[in-house]
Amino acid sequence: MSLRAEELTKAARPFNARGSKVIRCDACLLPTRNCICGYCPTPQTSVAVLFLMYKGEYYKPTNTGRLIADVVKDNHAFLWNRTEPDSALLSLLKNDAYFPIVVFPHEYAQPSRCISTPPLDTDKKLLFIFLDGTWREAKKMFVKSPYLKDLPVLGVTQDVASDYLLRESTHAFQHCTAEVGISVLELANEQKGAQTLAHYFNIFRREYLKGKPHLQHKLAFASQQVKDE
Repeated sequence: MSLRAEELTKAARPFNARGSKVIRCDACLLPTRNCICGYCPTPQTSVAVLFLMYKGEYYKPTNTGRLIADVVKDNHAFLWNRTEPDSALLSLLKNDAYFPIVVFPHEYAQPSRCISTPPLDTDKKLLFIFLDGTWREAKKMFVKSPYLKDLPVLGVTQDVASDYLLRESTHAFQHCTAEVGISVLELANEQKGAQTLAHYFNIFRREYLKGKPHLQHKLAFASQQVKDE
């Protein structure tokens, strides 16, 4: 959200997209009548996350990376730039206090970089790097970011269909950032954080769908997910 606010101050013209006339909460970006700020959890994890965001992704109310940031207190976000990466981003990646790990499918990485579980015995804080954008944008960031090329890659295997419901995916197994974040926290032995994020995500999805007349056929499922918890 800090990155979003910073980029808004630089914008040469107002950000106008579908749904831009809706009166939204400045904190959660949902319509004010569906605000979820009252459900915002207390950060409770010992890991860190870094969001490398494709331009414009931080404007989207459907972006779920900020849900992870509400659960993981030590969070960072940077705008992706292929040729001129933020110096603060490069400094963070080189910080000896952190163990940076890129979260991305193994099929796009060299086998020598691939890990199936994060190193839980390190004395450094695990820093999980999420490439936040559309699937095509995420692949572009992964391939064209030389400062990431030597980092280990954690592949999250999710063989069940995504329950995101808010954007149409290329295929049923393409998960949103929050869903991947839940799996990453589980792998890092942050079970409480994973459970909290899962519940928070379900509430976010339910309230978002309430404000979308064309998605009302999905609301019953989203509401049931919250009740089942």
